[in-house]
Amino acid sequence: MFPKNIDGTDPALGARKVRKLPTRTSPPIPAGGLLSSVLILAREEVIAALLGLMVELRGMKPRFLGEKESITDALKREGHVPVLIDCDHPDCTEETISQILEGGGDPVLFSPSRMQADVKRLASRYGTKSFTLPTDPDTFGRLLGS
Repeated sequence: MFPKNIDGTDPALGARKVRKLPTRTSPPIPAGGLLSSVLILAREEVIAALLGLMVELRGMKPRFLGEKESITDALKREGHVPVLIDCDHPDCTEETISQILEGGGDPVLFSPSRMQADVKRLASRYGTKSFTLPTDPDTFGRLLGS
């Protein structure tokens, strides 16, 4: 038989460091136990999917406009939620931002292609928050309030 260390490891393999795995296996659940929704209006489907994954990683539910659904109808369905809106989306207008605010939503402008200064300038004109892609998870979470 081969000699073993007290801890049962093989001395021939040398010392191995044990790495702790994360204890959390699912996204955090917001206070109250209910997952909050985030409405996403992106110009490109792949960007919408990426943002949807980022939203899920924050422990929230991504939502998208239904076919022929208006922003007002979506806000009635979802309630007071953050609304991520691509500043190059055809519906990103002053009227849409006003509808989001009047419907209880929290508009957050974003862009996967514009410079951060351009997006901030547009967001300040509308009085909203903003970010550009890529963004880090902590900044994204703060914008969503999660």
